[in-house]
Amino acid sequence: MKGYDNQGRVVSEQTVSYTSDGKCITSSTTYDGASGRPIFQNVAIRSNDGKVSVTNILNGKILP
Repeated sequence: MKGYDNQGRVVSEQTVSYTSDGKCITSSTTYDGASGRPIFQNVAIRSNDGKVSVTNILNGKILP
């Protein structure tokens, strides 16, 4: 899902995907409205046994 500002530029994006082994990968990215560059990305991976791994990235992104 993407969020837009009043000028129609993408300012945020959230994605959820599941792997074949049952892991849930959630990615949330915030963009600079003027330049469109990523400001912040949060990636959380939840395994089948309930363990969660979280990675935060500033001024860039690791997942598309």
